Amino acid sequence: METATVFNECVESREAIDVLLVGGSPAVRERLRQLLDGEPGFNVAGDAPNTARALRALAGTRPDVVIVSLSGSPLTRTMRMLRRLPAAATRTILLANAIEKTNIVQAQKLGVAGILSKDTPPQLLFESVRSVAAGYGWLGHAAVDDLAPAARSGSAANRFGLTKREMEVVAAVVRSFLSSLN
Repeated sequence: METATVFNECVESREAIDVLLVGGSPAVRERLRQLLDGEPGFNVAGDAPNTARALRALAGTRPDVVIVSLSGSPLTRTMRMLRRLPAAATRTILLANAIEKTNIVQAQKLGVAGILSKDTPPQLLFESVRSVAAGYGWLGHAAVDDLAPAARSGSAANRFGLTKREMEVVAAVVRSFLSSLN
């Protein structure tokens, strides 16, 4: 049975961004911990294999960012877990192999501040964690590039029950958002 692990409980400098790693395989969490601990300005404050342990770890530490990995965990279970995380207490990054555009919207409604692909290069991972910790949102490049076409597609309109005109408005808002990122 895996347990939550809290690392470096007393951080001397608050200049470091405290990160809690949740979900995924032990190997994925360990690799993330090695990457983040090896980069100046980051401190892995804890590691939890599941929601219950993550909630306990959050009670014992105040991380700036929670990175939730989807590996080995169905998306619906992960989304339920995100509902249980105290949104005001910390900012969350979702790490996934692939995620549908409709799930991106659902994740953002649940308070996810960033979404990254698992094959994100380390430097981009570091930049995204810094950005999310500073209060900004982050979407991996593929998700940002594909978001506007998904908003225009008829299948997305049917899923949300929107009219063609409403979908055009959503697409315009998405285009505006994407242009503000550049």
